[in-house]
Amino acid sequence: MRRYGGVKRVGEIGDAAARAVQSARSVEEFFEAVKRVVQPVLRFDVCAGVTVDPQTLMNTGGDYRDGLPSAMMPRMLDIEYREGDANDLSDLAARPAPVGLLSRETSGNLDLSPRYRDIMRPLGFRDELRVLLRDRHGAWGALVMGRADDAPPFGSPELAVAASLVQPLGIALRRLHLTRLAEENASGVAPGLVLLDDDHQVVHATPTVATWFDDLAHAGGVPPGDHALPPAVYAVAAAVRAAGAAASHTSWMHSRRHGRVRLHAWRLDGPAATPARTAVVVERAGPTEHIALIVAAYGLTPRERDITALVLRGQSTADISRSAGLSPHTVQDHLKAVFDKTGVRSRRDLVATLFARHYLPDMTPAASAPRRRPQG
Repeated sequence: MRRYGGVKRVGEIGDAAARAVQSARSVEEFFEAVKRVVQPVLRFDVCAGVTVDPQTLMNTGGDYRDGLPSAMMPRMLDIEYREGDANDLSDLAARPAPVGLLSRETSGNLDLSPRYRDIMRPLGFRDELRVLLRDRHGAWGALVMGRADDAPPFGSPELAVAASLVQPLGIALRRLHLTRLAEENASGVAPGLVLLDDDHQVVHATPTVATWFDDLAHAGGVPPGDHALPPAVYAVAAAVRAAGAAASHTSWMHSRRHGRVRLHAWRLDGPAATPARTAVVVERAGPTEHIALIVAAYGLTPRERDITALVLRGQSTADISRSAGLSPHTVQDHLKAVFDKTGVRSRRDLVATLFARHYLPDMTPAASAPRRRPQG
């Protein structure tokens, strides 16, 4: 087989990338390490590393330093979560091998793609290669890569290399999520409000918005027309305006300084004279966001999640048996599975791990909901 940058087999590239990210303590470090390994092989001209919510595939952050210009992010996220396009994340998630090349998905007619027409072609890019990073517990992020018009096209060898990254980097990114949860500190900053127009441009922002996002490029403020809001904000604003979407949508993002942040968007159907079309509130994430990610990251089933919640409330096996309508033996079987997945040996260790490590002030069992996908 052809050698790729000194690596004899395609499968070794994914393993090399997974080794390179082992010491990463942030998303930026993670994707920087990935790019160092795969760039000599995939030879991209732009590359964005994206993190997503494993339940909804909503954008929660990432590393965009080597990606498209920030001015393009509102339109990019609008296409992804409102309008829809070939090769989007929900499309990749439905495939056995979550890798896609835009030119192939459009059968060579790239003009069919709004992402190509509105973003790639004006910037001089010929094609886009995407790979969803997932493991058996869900999708945790993606790599979005592009080549310029004067570069050779992506081909089957690059698709094979991209496919080799899916599981090794999906596992590594899930572990990074758990590490970040353990290191987060709650923020005492008051909630912020951003009003966006039809083009996702800022109409108004309360002063605390800049404080929430002060680890980003627009730390000095968010003036009208600024394009530097976090991609996750554009994503949730686009999702709430998708055809058939509910009037509000809740998601979350990572912030370096404030940890996990809740984003809640509303569609504004006011008079045309008012430019604001979407309102987004940013505030400290609560137990719901924490437990949802922990359940996914540890791979707990809905039943295991509910039993874990009851253990954290101090209930005995007999109590849980009555509450859940299960035999004590079945409860113990579920607990053993939880212990195995979380790496603990007892109820006491479980409580210490989830509370002390992940700062969970409250957990409430809830009926499992069907997996939600971005609309568009």
